[in-house]
Amino acid sequence: MDKTSTPKRQLSMCDMISDDLSQINNQAIEKPCVTHNICADNPETENKFSSFLEWQKHNEYLLQRSVQGHHHSNVVEYNVQRAINTLSASVDKCMLDSTNKIAGMARNIDRWKTYMLQILENIRNEIDLLMLSKKKIQKAQIALNIICSISTECLERRSFRLDMDHTLDPGQVELLKERELITEIGNLFCRTLCQIEVQINRNKDTKVQLEKNWSDKHQSFQIDTINLGLNIQAPTIMSHTDVIKDSENTCLSIPEWETMTKSLYEEAIQVSNESKQLRSIVDDVLKKSANRLRGQADTVDIALARFISDTQQIGQAIENDLQQVVQRLGDSEKSIADLLRVISNLEKAKKTAETRLDNRLKRPGNENVKDNAQLSLLSEVKNITESLNTLNYQLHCARTGHLGLVEARSKLEDDSRIKRKTLWIDSLRCQNIRAHYPSVNILIGQ
Repeated sequence: MDKTSTPKRQLSMCDMISDDLSQINNQAIEKPCVTHNICADNPETENKFSSFLEWQKHNEYLLQRSVQGHHHSNVVEYNVQRAINTLSASVDKCMLDSTNKIAGMARNIDRWKTYMLQILENIRNEIDLLMLSKKKIQKAQIALNIICSISTECLERRSFRLDMDHTLDPGQVELLKERELITEIGNLFCRTLCQIEVQINRNKDTKVQLEKNWSDKHQSFQIDTINLGLNIQAPTIMSHTDVIKDSENTCLSIPEWETMTKSLYEEAIQVSNESKQLRSIVDDVLKKSANRLRGQADTVDIALARFISDTQQIGQAIENDLQQVVQRLGDSEKSIADLLRVISNLEKAKKTAETRLDNRLKRPGNENVKDNAQLSLLSEVKNITESLNTLNYQLHCARTGHLGLVEARSKLEDDSRIKRKTLWIDSLRCQNIRAHYPSVNILIGQ
């Protein structure tokens, strides 16, 4: 309001009302006040009027308040807009940073998940391969039991050999070595089988841990994948009041998580390497054991074959000697018979000469003379007696030789019987049963 302008006349309420009423609906009819005379002077109202200066100050104060309000509103609007822009950018930056970190963690989880899956497949393969090695050892044990039965059978059969043939020959020595080797390898198979059982249990325990770890990482990867797809416009977001407290109380730190994951991975690798090493040891044990058993079996077979050959040669020599002894026995019996016949004839001749001498001694008187006939008879008796003594001595020698030949024949027959029994045991029993000796492929569990 311009203070220098001339003040206008103040309009009364009646004038204002009259003017207003005259303008309503274009009605020119004047309507007087019915209830109150508002145009009358009211001293109480006039005393309550403010001064014009106060009115001006009031208006100025209002205008200043309005200006201050506009300024404050502008400042507030500026600050709000600035705060919106700044905080929105900060929130967007934090959300982007969290998204990037979630993506990085998801990649890290996916990387470790891939590693865990690879080592898990290796552990599973190791379990299958160790089970196969276990079956090989078990098959080798079955073959070893067959070998043990063969060796025991041979030793038991050879224990039935007679007299001097029940000897510690090279074949017997090699059979005893084979039995010791079977015991040694049997104990080795048992120890190896126990190691396989322990390693299989370790592999299974590691497999369970890896499967749980991979499952947890797979679930975490899916959760982070879902988190990567969340934003402020996602319909599934909602408020969680206790999540910060729960996160602070339960979550591990990244170094702890990395250490735990790496420790499990390195432990799984170590278990896998130990399993591979054990499988290599099992294969080496099977191959070396099979070669040792097969080599000892060949040594036993060679020793038995040589002993059989030697026994056959000795047996044949005994048979030939026995045949000669039998033939000599026949000749000896014939010689003894001839001697007995000659001795009998000589005894008869002696008796004849002695009878003649006895008859001549009966000559009477001087007729009993020592004539040529008497001397001839005496010489004949003497000669016949000497001949009989010689023939009796020869007969004694012949009979002694005959008894020796009889004893030799009996011993040769016994030895021949012993050799035939030995040959029957070694060739028809031992060699026959050792023909069923398992091959190298069977011994290594194939």
